Formats: sequence, structure tokens, C-alpha cells
Amino acid sequence: MTHTRAAERRIAELREAPLDDATLEELVGLLLTSAVRRQLWLMFLDDQDRLSEAIMPTEDFPGDPHEPVVVDDLGPTTAACLLADRLGRICGAIEVTQLVLVWEREGDAAFGAEELAWAAAMSEEMGKSDVRLRAQFLLHNDGLRALAPGDGVARTMAP
Repeated sequence: MTHTRAAERRIAELREAPLDDATLEELVGLLLTSAVRRQLWLMFLDDQDRLSEAIMPTEDFPGDPHEPVVVDDLGPTTAACLLADRLGRICGAIEVTQLVLVWEREGDAAFGAEELAWAAAMSEEMGKSDVRLRAQFLLHNDGLRALAPGDGVARTMAP
């Protein structure tokens, strides 16, 4: 991804400061500019609302967050529950307290059924953990859209 020098300076500036909702969305939009494929970006914030260096894409998640899975440590569960458990462990390992999810897929800015299902499931599952789900976004062909009240999922951004 290519950034202009002005964008690079702004990214560096935002990475040093505590992020409110508006600056968090600005930073995510500068880091991820347009959708390329279906994947989920994992971003982490510390207890001072600063973005961690750890930013991870993953493509390995099913279309349905309620898909049943069985794993040794959790037994029978759902894909969303498994993802929330693993994300909680990652957050503990890298010593962060907040999580940002960016659902990337090609297409327009309208939230689709899959994104809404995953967003709702992750909001519910992360609500059971010590890790705060700070925000969820959709990265589409033309940029970034924050999940907000009225999108069919409980608000995930800080009040």
C-alpha cells in the first residue's frame, strides 16, 4: 500500500496519541484504503487508547459465525465463540485491552448479511470477555464504513 508523505505523517501522529472514535476511524481509514479480498483485519489498542503495532489480517473464517466447531479446549462451540476466545488470548499475550475488527470485502458500502451476522456475533461474544470490542468497520471498494447504531447490531464504538 502506498501512502503520500502527508498521510504517513498523519498516521505517525495518530499512532502516538490516544484515539477517540473519530481519530480511530481516521487512522484505520488511512491504514486500510480499499478492499482487495474477503478477510478480517485485527487491530489492537492498549489501555491508553493507542493502536498497537500488531495488525493482523486473516482469511480463515467461515461465512456463518454460528457454524458449529469442536476444539479440544472448548469442546463444541461456534466459530464466533472460538474466534472470540482466541482473540482474548492474543490480547492477553500482547498486553492490550481493546480490539478493533475490520471486515474487508469487495463491493459497495452497504453492510451485507454476512458482515452483520459476524458483527453481531462478535459483539455478543466479546461482551463476555475482559477485552473491549472498541469498534467494527467494513472495508469496501471505496473506503471504510463504521458499524453504527441502526446498522442492525448493538453499538460497538465507545459512547
